[in-house]
Amino acid sequence: MTVKDQQIEKFLTALDRAQTVALFSHVNPDGDTCGSALALYRALKTYGKQPYVFCDGVFNDKLKYLDGLDLYNSVPFRQCDLAIAVDCSDDGRLGAYDAAYYSCKYRIFVDHHITRGRRGDLNIVETDAAATAEVAFDLIKAMDARKKCMDDVTAKLLYCALVTDSGGFSFSSVTQKTLSTAAELIVYDFKANEIFDNFIKKVDIKVFNLKNRVLSAAKLYDDGAIAGIFFTKEDFAATETTEADTDGIINNILNIDGVRIAFSVTQTKGDMQYKVSFRTVDGVNADEIAAIFGGGGHKNAAGCRVSGFYEDVKDKVLKACRDCL
Repeated sequence: MTVKDQQIEKFLTALDRAQTVALFSHVNPDGDTCGSALALYRALKTYGKQPYVFCDGVFNDKLKYLDGLDLYNSVPFRQCDLAIAVDCSDDGRLGAYDAAYYSCKYRIFVDHHITRGRRGDLNIVETDAAATAEVAFDLIKAMDARKKCMDDVTAKLLYCALVTDSGGFSFSSVTQKTLSTAAELIVYDFKANEIFDNFIKKVDIKVFNLKNRVLSAAKLYDDGAIAGIFFTKEDFAATETTEADTDGIINNILNIDGVRIAFSVTQTKGDMQYKVSFRTVDGVNADEIAAIFGGGGHKNAAGCRVSGFYEDVKDKVLKACRDCL
């Protein structure tokens, strides 16, 4: 029996022992954490469990496409038999629900990031997966083998998660397993092209304005090897957007020929609090840069939180990028 098979058996055993299950998505939620969590929610419900979903974050308009998004935080949290952190990578990504997750009797981390922190009693982590949806798909298939719980909507949610975290299957993280998972999902009744349009192609006019405003002020450093963009409260106010609307904009500067590291610095609710994201080309490890600030992620995509004055934060981030090169 492989390690993966052993983990799935432990997962099923944990389900057998539980009645109530709390699913947690990460702060600054995206399509992978929400699509995977909601797919697990539906499967668990059909499997005979009582699931709940929680997230300390604001959902952008694209996420409203996901079936069941209104289920998040629909009831106050109460201690559950089982907690599953979906795509959360470390304790900080749980946000205000950190204590809630650890209060549950048994805890599972389901992820595709390099994970740090206390994590779970069981950690089902596949760092070579393009999305946590690949891991969630295997878990739901194992449940489905016992009791039919994969359906059109669950498959659609997983496909949405795959599309968003793989950049429409364009990122270097995409593998044969990613595409074989997509092939198994696409036989169900949903419109794959509609999902691609919603998450990859269509842009709300307010987000379009934010994107134009920020990209027009993008900075290049070190002969174009490093590129940075900056989101301020003024940018959000001028375009009627929020931090949740920044998703994916960083990829535009990584696409500039010659750029090896792209970073974005986003001012959050606190005046001296910033969310920093890194994107890199092959050969440059984004996770190592983010880890300097206590964050993490993948070799080509990672993030962290940094506190301080704006200029100091920018200088620290730029230095970390230069040191990595």
